[in-house]
Amino acid sequence: MIKNYTKHLAVVLLTAGIAVGCATHKVQPVAAAATGPNAATTQAIADAQAVINAAQAPCTDTGDASQLLTQAQQAGQAGDNAKAQQLAAQAKQDAETAINDCYMSHSRDLLAQAQGFTNLNADQQNRLNQGQTDISNNQGKPAYDVLSALVAELQAAKSTYTVMRGDSLWRIAGKSDVYGNALEWPLIFKNNADSIKHADLIYPKQDLNVVSNPLKTDVGSATWYAQHRGAWKNHKADRRDREWLNGTLTPPASAMPAAAPSASTAPASAPAASSAAPSQSAAPAQSAAPAKSAAPAATSATPAPSAATH
Repeated sequence: MIKNYTKHLAVVLLTAGIAVGCATHKVQPVAAAATGPNAATTQAIADAQAVINAAQAPCTDTGDASQLLTQAQQAGQAGDNAKAQQLAAQAKQDAETAINDCYMSHSRDLLAQAQGFTNLNADQQNRLNQGQTDISNNQGKPAYDVLSALVAELQAAKSTYTVMRGDSLWRIAGKSDVYGNALEWPLIFKNNADSIKHADLIYPKQDLNVVSNPLKTDVGSATWYAQHRGAWKNHKADRRDREWLNGTLTPPASAMPAAAPSASTAPASAPAASSAAPSQSAAPAQSAAPAKSAAPAATSATPAPSAATH
């Protein structure tokens, strides 16, 4: 009987041990799969966002980049990092392309404007060439930066010339530090139309505004008019001067020179240089005798003040 009791006790103890062991064993939970964007996705999205944020006037349109970036962010939050990175890269590329295309378009317009100016100095010509090179290399922003600054500079470039005794618009325009071409005297007349009543009469110490880089089209019109103005005597050309100033008298397209003609010799219709005898040239005369030319005279035989005698 003792033997049977011992056997039952052993079975009971063994069963209790197994039960206690099962009760104290801890089951390790299975880790949940990670969600959200990884580091590479976060960086790709940040890179695309930086390009979009950097867009500035006049090129703020980034095409479909913002929409693609939103899709990339959603894919990243869903844990689809491969798709998120692909969309972010596409967003960045689309933004860069749209911005560059915009700057290229503006740069081409600016290049055409810059090429329309005359009298560029060496530095200005170098910058124009650089802008043209940037356009050829599809570098929109660099081209825009250099050409927009150049055009603004050319548009604003002006100087002041103070009339001296013996001056005429013809003589002033022919000076090397003005236009170096006497045939361009109408440009000075036009830019000072509010202060020059008659193109043949200018006065000592009178300040004249001179556009430093006139447009080629303006130069062409001015030189044509200088050659076709007609006789200035007794202010007979005043009516034609006004017609040219207000644009009702314009050169025919076929007469517009490809380049401004040389002023080495004054044509019969341009202003005359000063002399003590009547001038036979087309430039404004500075003599005390009436000029026979077709361009404005600085002085005349009339009592009106002149640059040559006052």
